[in-house]
Amino acid sequence: MVAANIVIKSCYFVNDFSCYEIAKDFASPVLATIAILFSVLIAFMQLSKQHKNTLELKKEETKSKTRIDLFKEINVLLESSNTKIREVHSYCFGKKYSNLEMRAEIDHVEFLELMKNFSNALLVVASKMESHEIVNFKLFRVFRFALYSIHHDLLALQKEQDRFKVLESLIKLTDDSMMYFGDFQVCMQNMAYGVVFDSTVPQRIPADKRIKVITNCPENLDKLHIYFERESNWGKNCLKYENEAKEEFSS
Repeated sequence: MVAANIVIKSCYFVNDFSCYEIAKDFASPVLATIAILFSVLIAFMQLSKQHKNTLELKKEETKSKTRIDLFKEINVLLESSNTKIREVHSYCFGKKYSNLEMRAEIDHVEFLELMKNFSNALLVVASKMESHEIVNFKLFRVFRFALYSIHHDLLALQKEQDRFKVLESLIKLTDDSMMYFGDFQVCMQNMAYGVVFDSTVPQRIPADKRIKVITNCPENLDKLHIYFERESNWGKNCLKYENEAKEEFSS
């Protein structure tokens, strides 16, 4: 009986307080706790967003710096090779216009020396393009294919008996090479510095629309890729050997 009376009295003690009074007493601490948790959550989200933005900014800065460093590295190589090609072009051009007829021939010994210098200048750049295609796959590959195409036509001149035609062809091939080098340098400048200076270098626009121009335009690069891979002398030769290899190993 004593225990029962104690329980009843305890219940009476609780009943003396209303739910409102109990809630009022605990409301402030609970709300304060919720506010603190909410503030911490917002702060965490802001810090997370700032961290993400910082990482993205660093990523873009790294990419930009990499593009600029790569452009400088490649540009040194392009200038070096282009200088050698210009020397070949100047020699052939001067030889052609050394007489009133503006027609001259080049002997085989001269040609072999010029071919060696021209060939080395093309291949060293083509090799560099192949090892850096990840930078811009389509652009670097098309430029490389263009150089291989010129190199193929250069080597084919070894069998040409018409020495006048050899000289004319050398002038044409060096012209094409210098134009492609210039096109690629424009693309690289725009890639490396376009965002930095908020400007772009205009592409080459030849009067003869049949002339190929390398631009960093996906549609144009697709067309050039098809042309060099399938329609150029180099491309046709590659397809020929590829088909011959398939026939040989499929039988």
